[in-house]
Amino acid sequence: MVQQKIVMEVPMNSSKHRTKAMKIAAVANGVNSVEIEGTDKVVVTGEVDSVKLAHALKKKFGHVMIVSVKEEKEEKKEEKKEEKKTEEKDVLYWPNNYFHHYPPPMVYEDTYSPYQPPTCSIL
Repeated sequence: MVQQKIVMEVPMNSSKHRTKAMKIAAVANGVNSVEIEGTDKVVVTGEVDSVKLAHALKKKFGHVMIVSVKEEKEEKKEEKKEEKKTEEKDVLYWPNNYFHHYPPPMVYEDTYSPYQPPTCSIL
């Protein structure tokens, strides 16, 4: 499949409905991102079957209308890859072979020994 941008009109009356619509869309196979445009449009990008996604939303909301389905161009991906390469130069990575070393165990010396005379003068 090809990367698609799918715009669906879903009746969402409250923020609870918006979050539910986003959850349903995000769980679908092949979804890369989910956005809400305005008050009643859900925008999904990724390799998604638009009919299956509309059916899943219809189960919860009753009425769903697919407004548009467009192909995403691959030029954007190449630009993003170039941006990531420049960003990666600035990022410091932690070495993979790092192990947490615990401090050495504390050794307590026994100050009392039967072979040494006591240091207390009262005894």
